[in-house]
Amino acid sequence: MNGCLTALVQFFLRLFGIGKAQVRRTTEPLDERYQEFVDVWVSESLARWLHETRTDIDIAEATRALLGEAERYPVTSARIRETLIDAKVTFSQRETKQYLEVESYMAPRQVNGQQPQILRWHAEREINWQEIPDDVRERLIRLRQPVTLGYAIPQ
Repeated sequence: MNGCLTALVQFFLRLFGIGKAQVRRTTEPLDERYQEFVDVWVSESLARWLHETRTDIDIAEATRALLGEAERYPVTSARIRETLIDAKVTFSQRETKQYLEVESYMAPRQVNGQQPQILRWHAEREINWQEIPDDVRERLIRLRQPVTLGYAIPQ
């Protein structure tokens, strides 16, 4: 009886938003793991496009720089900042499936004083509902339209 009463009290505390810290602690690592999955796929896509735009950008170094290790690769990071004009990540739902898209705009090096042509790169992949970060998932449910996030270019 005492255990049942405790469970009932905990249920009502959680219902009113009290005692959620334990619940949040158990879900954060899972959300972080999915966020890492998204970050890695986006960074690998951008690194591949950076290399195709400028062959002097190493894919592996660019990936690591885009994943937050920019200070370890100062030359590659400088080249990324020179090349990557803009990038965005979009989460969307169509019918019963979820998608992750990355779109970027890059400029090759200026040659012979001519203005370089801006290149647009785009990739999309189907993802599971659980692979969408919690805050984005909530916005998808609430807004019922795609959620686009800016991409921070490493400094």
